[in-house]
Amino acid sequence: MQPLHFKVPRLKEETIRVECWDLDNFFEPIHYHEEFQITLILEGEGSLFVAESVIPFKKGEIYLFGKNLPHVFRNKDFSFAGNKHHKAKAISVFFNQDVLKNALCDIPEAYAIQRLIDFSVYGIKISTIVQTRISTKLTLLPEKNSFERFLGLLDILESISKDNNLNFISSLGIPIHSVQENLPKINLVFDYVRNNFSEKISLKQVAEMVNMSPTAFCRYFKYKSQKTFSRFLIEVRIANACRMLYQDDFNTSECCYSSGYNNLSNFHKHFKSVMGMTPLEYRNNVLKKAN
Repeated sequence: MQPLHFKVPRLKEETIRVECWDLDNFFEPIHYHEEFQITLILEGEGSLFVAESVIPFKKGEIYLFGKNLPHVFRNKDFSFAGNKHHKAKAISVFFNQDVLKNALCDIPEAYAIQRLIDFSVYGIKISTIVQTRISTKLTLLPEKNSFERFLGLLDILESISKDNNLNFISSLGIPIHSVQENLPKINLVFDYVRNNFSEKISLKQVAEMVNMSPTAFCRYFKYKSQKTFSRFLIEVRIANACRMLYQDDFNTSECCYSSGYNNLSNFHKHFKSVMGMTPLEYRNNVLKKAN
């Protein structure tokens, strides 16, 4: 079966994407993407497929996947119909490894991190000792702001680069470089939403932009990004609101209307669904950390 080219739904202002998964099953089928991936398994066990290799995985383990490396976690009790026991919990961090390597190329002290990124083409399992050392750092990463995440990622990569017992999963180390035919469509949608989130955006409008019916587009977007189009649009708008709140120059109403919402009620509901707190609580937390 040909691996699926997966598009990580990264926001425009994100260098690092952190996702917390609490699912019935991990993302299926075997897939690859342009971003480097670090995954901490919080719950679940089964088989990990990386290129031509298959190894068991379980709770507490940490894995690295380099750019365009085919892989998939498959639950022990995997079912396409979906089981209801939520045995697929994980934290995954995605970032553009080429951007990071370019940023570190003139820093001699970062040589070990660059070498680690090069080795990730084989898929890497972190040793038990280092897993214990960095698990807490990974679980705290979703709570950090964008620049704190960048510093946190460097700290995590630096710790992993010192691991003398890395386990290379695949022996081939030959990532896929071809891109499936429909990838430009989702890139077009991502760019359009990132540049026009403050305006009214309808599903019909975006579907027509890529020559699809709304129903076909919804299936396509979910298949390629593992989230609905409406959820992605909400996340882009709330990310903009967070940036405005962080600057402390805008009130809640200004953040609401500048982020594409036309009423405060929807804005508050969506903000809490994404951030787990109200806009005011978010601002207070940001100011508290700043002080």
